[in-house]
Amino acid sequence: MKIYVSLFIVVACVLVSCERTHVNDNITKTYGLPDNSSEYQKLKTRQPESLSDQALYNRVLTLWNTAYRELKLPTSKGTAHIIVSGPADGLPVVLLHGMSADSTMWYPNIKALSINHRVYAIDDILGPGKSEWDHDEESLEILISWYFEIFDVLKLQKPTLIGASQGGWIATNLALAKPHRVKKLILLSPAQTFTWLEPSLGILSNLLYAINPQREGLRNNLATLSSNVDGIEQMYIDHFFRTITTASTSPLLMDMKPFDETQLSSLVMPVLFLAGDHDLFNNQQSVDRAIKILPKVQAEIITDSGHFINVDQASLVNEKILTFISEHHK
Repeated sequence: MKIYVSLFIVVACVLVSCERTHVNDNITKTYGLPDNSSEYQKLKTRQPESLSDQALYNRVLTLWNTAYRELKLPTSKGTAHIIVSGPADGLPVVLLHGMSADSTMWYPNIKALSINHRVYAIDDILGPGKSEWDHDEESLEILISWYFEIFDVLKLQKPTLIGASQGGWIATNLALAKPHRVKKLILLSPAQTFTWLEPSLGILSNLLYAINPQREGLRNNLATLSSNVDGIEQMYIDHFFRTITTASTSPLLMDMKPFDETQLSSLVMPVLFLAGDHDLFNNQQSVDRAIKILPKVQAEIITDSGHFINVDQASLVNEKILTFISEHHK
């Protein structure tokens, strides 16, 4: 049966022109940005209330600001939606978004990351976005196997993983499951990864807002997650609001808990851990535990930043990520 599934994936990939990236491919293939007459660009003038969930997603992609291609990749669990950018011969980087978000959250980072790297932003198949789930069981084990299935089809032997919030927790699970398949691990304010979430007014505010999200309370909600709400693009805010009002609760929510010392100490690949100084999910205790346990780690607090550190301090975070990727670790 597994043989037939694999054959189906390969055949379907050819039929929909899925990308097959080779590690040793030195030919740079560039993708184009949609021009001003494209369907995505036309969405910019429309009122968000008149747009579908997918149209709001597409509208945010006009902020991508670098050449890209959207892939629909058939898998044994459903269809994976992946946004690919950067030179074909660049080192592979995989982006894993947070909960109540999708790959559009990377709009402040994608241009810098794509200059010299082949970047794959994957919509989590159990979360919001354009990936489509087609399986009876929803579990962490299924999700892990799904990601590695994608890596295999795209010939990503040893990518660098960048995960934000829940995406950081998932990236850590991937690194623990198959450490030989992960070159480096970059965690941006990972949720429930190093320490338990501490009760706070910000957490309570988020919980209450999740129960009854209203447009007039959106800015206050965002202020618990970002130290610079005015710096968030309005098109992304519109999409984020739609997502939190329509998306189901993550089926992995009850599974999320900090990793124990044995698990963390087994992560032998280089790890970069960044948290905000106004971060709901991490603090100095998180950083201290990471430094104490992880064999090869750079961990620090980013000032003037909340949980959305990839937005609040985009330029600084991009610089730190690129420096870390380029460094040679023993």
